[in-house]
Amino acid sequence: MTRWPHTLLAFVLLSAWAGAQNGAPALTAEDKVRLFRDNSALIESLVNDGVALSAAETPVKRAEHSRSAARAIVNAIAQAATAENADRVVELAGLFRTVARDAVVPALDDARRVVSPESPDGKKLRELREQAARDVSDVRAAAPPTGKLGTNARVKDALNALDEISDALK
Repeated sequence: MTRWPHTLLAFVLLSAWAGAQNGAPALTAEDKVRLFRDNSALIESLVNDGVALSAAETPVKRAEHSRSAARAIVNAIAQAATAENADRVVELAGLFRTVARDAVVPALDDARRVVSPESPDGKKLRELREQAARDVSDVRAAAPPTGKLGTNARVKDALNALDEISDALK
C-alpha cells in the first residue's frame, strides 16, 4: 500500500528536476549533449531506485532504496564539485535535500517504528542511518570552505540548508 506514495514521490522529483532544466536559456546542441551525458547516469539510477522502491516489501528495503537514490545524487554532486560547476552543485544539493527530507528520513523513521533494534534488520537500519548521515557529510565535503565553490554564496546557502537533514538523522 505504501509503494505508490514512494513511487509517486520518485517520479514527481524526477519530473520537477527535469522541468527545472527547461527554465534555462536556449542551449546549443553541444550543451544539450553535455547535459544529457551528465544527467543520463543520474536519471537512470534514480529511475532504477524508484522502481526498486515501489517493489520493496519491507520497511528496511524501502529505506535502502531511498538511501541509494540519495547516494546517486551525492555522487553527481561530487562530480560537479570536481568540475567546479557551482550551478550544478547548488541544483543537485537542492535535489539531494528534497530526496533526503521526503524519502530517506521518513523511510528510516517508518522502519525504526516497526523493526526490533536487536534484530538483523535493526542492525541494517542503524547502518543505513549512519550511511545517510555520511552522505550529508560527503555533500558538505565536496565543496570545502576554501576555493571557488566554498566561497560561492549560493553553494554555501545550499549546503547550510542540509542542517535539517543532519538533525533528522541523529
